[in-house]
Amino acid sequence: MAVKTGMIGRRHQRSRKEESEFGLGKKDYVLCSECGIVYFDKAWHHRPEEEKAVHLKTDWKIKFELCPACKMKKDKIFEGEVTIKLGSKGGKVKTDILNTIKNSDEQARDRDPMDRILWMKDKDDEVRVFTSENQLAVRIGKKLESSFPGSKLEIKHSGEDIIRVYWEY
Repeated sequence: MAVKTGMIGRRHQRSRKEESEFGLGKKDYVLCSECGIVYFDKAWHHRPEEEKAVHLKTDWKIKFELCPACKMKKDKIFEGEVTIKLGSKGGKVKTDILNTIKNSDEQARDRDPMDRILWMKDKDDEVRVFTSENQLAVRIGKKLESSFPGSKLEIKHSGEDIIRVYWEY
């Protein structure tokens, strides 16, 4: 597509995957009925405090829908999976491991409300963490590897945009 002289073209051409994943930009406000984040200015944001919400247009209507991350959780769809295997010495530090995972989740949510841990399955010697973004799964695995010396990390990429991270302690 050629751009005429004097016209400004789009900075970012949306891919088909991006449009099908997030849909076209909405003009009104959308409030997630599950987690409470707000969609405006073509992006999802943390819920603004009253004093910061001055820029919000009062004539816009607010819709209540699930955000893409909450839809993923509801439909049991994920992009990243972290499998944590605890050996004999892992049981003693399980709370530290779970706190490290929780801190990684909070940091990711602070940066982008769509990046989060969707759900966890905690068995005796194995914990499985499912994330909305594959980069978050990698970040959790690398954080665990650096925080707990002597651990083993393996990252497997699949063709379906799902990353599986295996961490053993």
